[in-house]
Amino acid sequence: MHVEEHVSMPVGLDEAWDFVWQTERLAACLPGCVGVDIIEPGKTYLAHMEDRIGPYRIEADLDVVVLESEPRERIRMRASGKDKRLGTSQRITMDVRLRPVSPTETSLDVDGDVEVLGKVATLGQFAIKRKVGDVIKKFGDNIRAQWPTTEGAGA
Repeated sequence: MHVEEHVSMPVGLDEAWDFVWQTERLAACLPGCVGVDIIEPGKTYLAHMEDRIGPYRIEADLDVVVLESEPRERIRMRASGKDKRLGTSQRITMDVRLRPVSPTETSLDVDGDVEVLGKVATLGQFAIKRKVGDVIKKFGDNIRAQWPTTEGAGA
């Protein structure tokens, strides 16, 4: 399933780029992420996820690998993991581009593919896509909340 979203950050490009590499701070903005281990800074991470979709509670560790990084422009990554209890696996490839909108606003343009297999997949693509969209919207809201002095910033 393909997803495209845009997350507006109420900061300039340099500050936005610095923020996306503050792993713990960024992970705290991601709904369902309960922790992250830095294996090799800028390259590999282990994200601990707990969330609910429909009647299912998912707990999975995702191996996150940064495939490419172009400073102040783009990050391409892959994440994969499995909830052993449910037998549900997920694979995500994501390209995140940073686009300056103004001197005080940067857009994170997210373009990715999400594959979910196992019990959760029985909910159907629509339910999964809606959940992914909700997570990204809350992620954007949480990112904007990192800069509480801004007013009216929207995604």
